[in-house]
Amino acid sequence: MKKLTKLMVTLLSVCLLTTLLASAAWATPPWMKEKQLPPGLQMLQQSRHHQNTYVYSFIDVQNHWAKKEIEKMQSKGIMKGYEHQLFKPQKPVTKNEAIAIIMRVVDHKDTSTDKAELIKKIFPSWMGSAPLQAYDAGIIADWELMAWNGNKPATRIEVAMWLCRASGDKNVSLKEMLSFAKDADQLSKDELYYAAAMYNRGIMRGTPEGYFNPFKPISRGEFAVMISRFISTDDLDNDTDDVKDSKEFIKELSPAKNSKVAVDTNKFAVRFTDDMAFVDGKDMEDLPAAVKIFKYQNNKWVDAGLEYAIVFTEKDDELTVKLDNSETLDHNAKYCISIAGGILQKDDEDNVFEGINKGQWAFTTENAELAVDQVKATDATTVVVMFNQNISKGKDFDASGNGIHVMDGDTELDVDAASISGNKLTITLDTDDSLKDGEEYKVWFSGDIIKDFTLDEDAAIEFEYQD
Repeated sequence: MKKLTKLMVTLLSVCLLTTLLASAAWATPPWMKEKQLPPGLQMLQQSRHHQNTYVYSFIDVQNHWAKKEIEKMQSKGIMKGYEHQLFKPQKPVTKNEAIAIIMRVVDHKDTSTDKAELIKKIFPSWMGSAPLQAYDAGIIADWELMAWNGNKPATRIEVAMWLCRASGDKNVSLKEMLSFAKDADQLSKDELYYAAAMYNRGIMRGTPEGYFNPFKPISRGEFAVMISRFISTDDLDNDTDDVKDSKEFIKELSPAKNSKVAVDTNKFAVRFTDDMAFVDGKDMEDLPAAVKIFKYQNNKWVDAGLEYAIVFTEKDDELTVKLDNSETLDHNAKYCISIAGGILQKDDEDNVFEGINKGQWAFTTENAELAVDQVKATDATTVVVMFNQNISKGKDFDASGNGIHVMDGDTELDVDAASISGNKLTITLDTDDSLKDGEEYKVWFSGDIIKDFTLDEDAAIEFEYQD
């Protein structure tokens, strides 16, 4: 089983930004080339948006091609309209608005960053904690802060970049994108990767003529469609609505919805309000196909791959799912159990249980102790430290790499930059201190570089560079 593996006041003068962000790199950070960022963003918590929002029809979208998605985003409180029941679907989305909306669907509440004061000066107060969360999650990078103009329209490629960083897609193929987009040559290598990730998942599409139009400002209507697809593509929809007819049928779920459980939890039970029986034509043989355990992975529910037994006796009020003795849950993971409808009913009446949908009865497991899984040099100037779970910046973290030590014997190599994304710490070395093929090196940290983790010199981790 695999481990699991989240600006905009008037801009400060360029001089002030340059001073405050002297440690940030102008070029695309290496971690952006190391696939992408799933920084604690594996779960899209739609439950955050299932609020009692007053929904009305925007008078300017009745014949708009994105009407359905616009109204869906409004109903969930993700996008709002203007006065006089206007949505203004053709109006460009600003960069500030795009980040605020994205963070309404991304589950990343951490705001620990050494650039908090700077970010608060750059972003408007109406955005709340969204900019801090986006930066901490890796959705906004250091190099972007240096030239951020939040009131400027967001382009299609910028939105693709932010959503790709939030999604955690793996092993993105460029083939489909390159064969479709006639304007793909306008994109850098990293931009092409972001565009391909969104294109392959159907989140962002091009024109019938084969143009992706990466630098075109994105309209509010287009953005509503993209966010809707981002939520729902490939089972991304993490539906945590109340279980259907819960008050009528379900007395208790154990573990409770959205609770945290130990990894050795092996019993999951539904306690019904009344004794239950099989619907006519159904029996015990139908339960194995009706009861499923899923794991939330790469932003979608997938089969958890667990072996389990189902215990149920007619005219009883409990159904139990019990894992085999050899099975355990993964650390820092999210699971859910679904039960198909039309199998059970109340024993004394023809009142059929409609079931529990995927994502509705969900729970998470406790975190494992933070540890380094692997240290790997991906090229002569890039060292990637991979952890067993997502990591956060410690109070001593510095984007210039201060406190991070890469040693060649007794000689310390110059570190130019450092960045965190998901479970990876990426270290960029000065080109004058490039690694040599076949040589062994060590890495260690001084100070609180990674939150809740230390790697002292005595515990330095060795790695070998192979060109």
